[in-house]
Amino acid sequence: MPHDDRTSPETSAPKAASAPEGHAPETSAPGAPASGRRSRRSRLRRRLLAGLAGVLVLALGATACLFWLAAGRFVRPMDDTPLNTRIVASAPGTVTLPATDDSRYRGTYGLIWQDKGSDRRHQGILGAVLASDGDTVTRELTTGTPPTPGAKAKVVVTVWASDPRQALGLDYQDVTYPGELGPMPAWFLPGTDTTWVIQVHGLGAGRAAGLRTMPRLHELGHPVLDITYRNDPGAPRDSSGKRHFGDTEWRDLDAAVRYARDHGATGVVLLGHSMGGGIVETYLQRAADTGLVSAVVLDSPALDYRAAIDTLAAGLGLPAPVAALEAGIVGLRADVDFDDVDALAANRRTGGPEQPVLLFHGTGDTVVPYATSAEFARDWPDKVTLVTVEGASHTGAWNADPDAYDKELAAFLAQHT
Repeated sequence: MPHDDRTSPETSAPKAASAPEGHAPETSAPGAPASGRRSRRSRLRRRLLAGLAGVLVLALGATACLFWLAAGRFVRPMDDTPLNTRIVASAPGTVTLPATDDSRYRGTYGLIWQDKGSDRRHQGILGAVLASDGDTVTRELTTGTPPTPGAKAKVVVTVWASDPRQALGLDYQDVTYPGELGPMPAWFLPGTDTTWVIQVHGLGAGRAAGLRTMPRLHELGHPVLDITYRNDPGAPRDSSGKRHFGDTEWRDLDAAVRYARDHGATGVVLLGHSMGGGIVETYLQRAADTGLVSAVVLDSPALDYRAAIDTLAAGLGLPAPVAALEAGIVGLRADVDFDDVDALAANRRTGGPEQPVLLFHGTGDTVVPYATSAEFARDWPDKVTLVTVEGASHTGAWNADPDAYDKELAAFLAQHT
């Protein structure tokens, strides 16, 4: 008969024999390998999860470390110009550089290079682009010492890296004005007018940033005070030794305005580049008396630091949450709340600028977004005159067209001083 695998109600499966009294039942043979496999899989899972957790902790730690180090570049005062390119070739009156955004910018720029095997640096003025391809850019170069191929170099918007006499042939005085931390060094260019122009440089630029506007200001007769502020090279340091994005530096500008008043100024124009523009705006919001200030000139001003950090992060291809995290770390390292130095928000709270403002900004700025300046001008069209320079880099409006910049500046000062 065929074999029937079904079990009838009357026929039940045989029961396992009971173990003798006092003895544990024996484990069935088929169960032993399965139990061992389950145990091994469980151990492997635990080890894998522990390993993944360790990798995650290391990755997060490394990322946090990178963010912390990157934030340090924002808060540390810089007294040097990092050289980030090399001389490809040179000839009398020309230089060839690798093709980069910096080397391609049209207009007038500076070139700094360093001799091979030494720390000695030289400076020249880059002029028109003569030739370019996908790899190199050849430009006019005015210099007394031609660079050597292979030398480290950098293109700089500040153009000159010396003082007003060496760079421009202008007589000036090294002075100090009394700040709350001690004597603050400054360059003073005498003039015939009683309205002074106080120039405030940006992060890492130094007083050389103001050399570009000095010739025209001197022609117009305005005395120029080109200042330092706390933690600058050669200036008094606070206990942190860090930048505070205007949160403390505005007091040094306040001291400079008092110095101008005490030395005969009947009016003051504040001219701020980049972070210097942010310092100017914070001073105008916080100083007890700003009555001496007749007008303001801002060049690529840092009106919203979070927006600036977002722009830098976007340029590196980083997502918005990373930018927000980096802004928080920068604020932590600088011990500053960016809400306290947000010039856009501060002006909206107080009803806008009291003084007329001339604002230069390039659409090619990859450090401080042009959009913040455009927003400032839209908010206060009766007070803010925005000069948009197509394609210009950060604080590069003058470099793109020096004559046009100087004409705008002269017309503004003639109207408001």
